[in-house]
Amino acid sequence: MVTTYAPAKQFVGIANETVQGTPVGMTATLLLDSFKPKDQPKWLEDKAWRGAMGADSFGQIPGVATADLDFGGPVFIDQLGYLLRNIMGDLSVTGTSTGTGGTTLAASAAAGASSISTAATIPSGTVIQIGTGATAEVFTTGSPTGSGPYTIPLTSPTGGLVYAHASAQAVQPVTGPYTYAWSLLNSGGGQPISHTLTHMLGPTAVSGARQYPGACFSELGFKWNAESDLFTYDAKATSWPSVVLGSPPVANPGTTSPVPSWRMSLGIGGPAAGGTLIPTSTDGELSLKREINPYFTGNGVQTPYVIQRAGLTVEGKLNFVANSEAPLLYMLNNTQPQLQLKVDNGLAGLNYASVQFDLAQAAFTEAEPDGSKTAVEYSGQFKAVLNTTNAGGSGSYSPCKISVTCNVAPGTF
Repeated sequence: MVTTYAPAKQFVGIANETVQGTPVGMTATLLLDSFKPKDQPKWLEDKAWRGAMGADSFGQIPGVATADLDFGGPVFIDQLGYLLRNIMGDLSVTGTSTGTGGTTLAASAAAGASSISTAATIPSGTVIQIGTGATAEVFTTGSPTGSGPYTIPLTSPTGGLVYAHASAQAVQPVTGPYTYAWSLLNSGGGQPISHTLTHMLGPTAVSGARQYPGACFSELGFKWNAESDLFTYDAKATSWPSVVLGSPPVANPGTTSPVPSWRMSLGIGGPAAGGTLIPTSTDGELSLKREINPYFTGNGVQTPYVIQRAGLTVEGKLNFVANSEAPLLYMLNNTQPQLQLKVDNGLAGLNYASVQFDLAQAAFTEAEPDGSKTAVEYSGQFKAVLNTTNAGGSGSYSPCKISVTCNVAPGTF
């Protein structure tokens, strides 16, 4: 029998990297309906004269190499955190309070600390939230020591505190679902982590899979159409060139379902509820774009020295059934209103999942009426304005904040 490979069996995995460009085994399966990887070696031509009439080169010499990744599909809310961490970077995590067992920090805690001091003891294995707002963090505790104040180890996630916390900040036992709030990372070098993407396609010897390490996202775009579509996304990334995976990967998809676009709600001038809920939007897009640049150095290898991230921009478009000239007036009056988009799965408790896009200032730059259909429509395009309201724990400015609520354990993304 001839050997062939069925594309229906392919899948894509993702994992957080510790060192950019060093591949790691997949820890989660991205549920996609499109994945187009392309290795991109550069070729250096030898065209030195040799007394021949040919116009071709006398040799194709391998230069440096990267890979381009283009993929997308329905939004599965429990996977979205991987993508947002890569393109935005700044994260706060809050949980659902258990209502009991709360205490406070007995002393300040520095960023990087692997334990905290609390006024009351906390049993081992308790999931706790430290602080509130943009610097909130969630950890699982180890065995406490001391007789008051108490030393509480932070066992998971590893790496210690991301932010410093002042004495007397709240320490509260929590459970899921958890809310992950992503903003633009401004601290340190401003570089989010990178990811390894694993593509199980079939033809690769032994494992059937190739890995694309060091992936950095340059685009992440969301689309919705209430009449016809699921809430979907598409993404673009640049990575180190692909490498062969040594052993076959195993798909491990999550249990959440994609969300229909009719569950999207829009708020302009306030939240997507109450008096600022806009019930007339039919469809739209929101895109995050980040400039990235691979740097190559004379260090004896073809792969990048680093793939560097630069600035982030956020923009989008909205279409409305017209009940007023509001979309046009947003532009003409340059009101730059608050804009909130929210989609959830309609479930409750641990099964609840949602994505919320918050732009404290959205500048409408284009607006156009359409009188060619059965009802008058307006289309509007907007750009996010950098502001401090959407900034995270790393401070400075951010164009938006994107909050994902799901029952995924802290430290996963």
